[in-house]
Amino acid sequence: MSRFSRNTLCLLVAASLAAPAFAASSSPQGGLPDGVDLTLDLVGNVASNPVGGVEQGTEGSYWVMAQSKLDLDTLWGIHNTDIDAQWAWFAGRNLAREKIGNSISAQQTWRPVAGGRLTRLTLRHRFDNGLSIIAGRAPVNSYFNSSALNCVFMSNAMCLTPYGAITDLGITAYPNASWAGIVRYDVNERWYAQAGAFDYNNDLNKAGKNGLDFSVGEGTGTITAYEVGYQTSVANDRLPRTYRLGMYRNSDGGKSSYYDANGNSAALTGRPTAVQDGARAGGYAMADQTVWRGEGKRNLALFARAYVNTGNEAPIDTFFSAGFVKTGTFPGREQDTLAMFVSNTHFSDEQIDFLRDRRTRNGGSGAPHADEIIAELSYGWAVHKGIRLMPNLQYVINPDPIYAPTRTTDIPDALIVGLRVDIHFAQLFGW
Repeated sequence: MSRFSRNTLCLLVAASLAAPAFAASSSPQGGLPDGVDLTLDLVGNVASNPVGGVEQGTEGSYWVMAQSKLDLDTLWGIHNTDIDAQWAWFAGRNLAREKIGNSISAQQTWRPVAGGRLTRLTLRHRFDNGLSIIAGRAPVNSYFNSSALNCVFMSNAMCLTPYGAITDLGITAYPNASWAGIVRYDVNERWYAQAGAFDYNNDLNKAGKNGLDFSVGEGTGTITAYEVGYQTSVANDRLPRTYRLGMYRNSDGGKSSYYDANGNSAALTGRPTAVQDGARAGGYAMADQTVWRGEGKRNLALFARAYVNTGNEAPIDTFFSAGFVKTGTFPGREQDTLAMFVSNTHFSDEQIDFLRDRRTRNGGSGAPHADEIIAELSYGWAVHKGIRLMPNLQYVINPDPIYAPTRTTDIPDALIVGLRVDIHFAQLFGW
């Protein structure tokens, strides 16, 4: 276990144990002003692979997120208008990259660029006819192909966004934000349609930018997203459900997974992969369906996710996942969850050919498997109001070797033992 991983684990355990006592002993400060909603969350992940991978070890990562929502109607009488500002700090190391060698992180809190970042700054206006408009700095995945069920897990295959679109299309994903405009129309309390346009500028995600580069017109493309959906709640449906169907398009064509600029194997020539003309595009579908409800919040929900690449060649052809979430587990544990998912990521022929040629160049032979299967079983323990511990087991079949560049044989299947800690300070202190 690295020193950072030990420190992360100690920090998470200490915070989860100390927070309830601190909350109880804190003197009441009174509620926030009407129209002000503050959120402060700490989410940490620790993951270890006792079996499989390139090598065994333990890594940890965490983020701290602060968010302020201001209802301008309540505060200053600006009708149906609100501001949403969000900031986050990231730190840690990635078990998948450091020990296993694959590209799908077992830790949803890990990000390639550490440090602080402005993750959202938007202004929303809601008209009286069901139409709403959002403008400002925003990530695509906070508004499209999103579900609360995605993050009852720790694996990045599901949380925050089902895998595929970020890798293939480069959609801006939390914590990375860009200039954006979103239009949504709620037909009624169940049906809606929305569309968004987002500036694509990958340089904004580099270290030192911190989400504060507000430059305009320097991107290499525009991401457009479209979604229609049907959703219900406990207020209007005995068995609430959510169905979404959507697509993304990035006018930046991306890079080939296999060819260099001369049309040869980039893995064999050592040259960069070639820039592609055209556009990247993909479609997705998701479904959440409650199939049983008991007393209070007890319920059982099933879910499924699908992503298909429909544009330029990209590393991933398809992604599918399915699973369940049981809320309310044992007597007296109405807030606990038991959840499981299984996913299959199918890599493109070009991506597999690149990995095959890279293996050959290093003295190996054969190609890695095109299908990477990941499963996770998690138990969410509601320790205290605002605090949740989530031990989990993950299993990776056919780990891709994208971050094991000198590997000459298949990476052994990996068993991952994880712990996720969520502390929601607003709930803890009753803000």
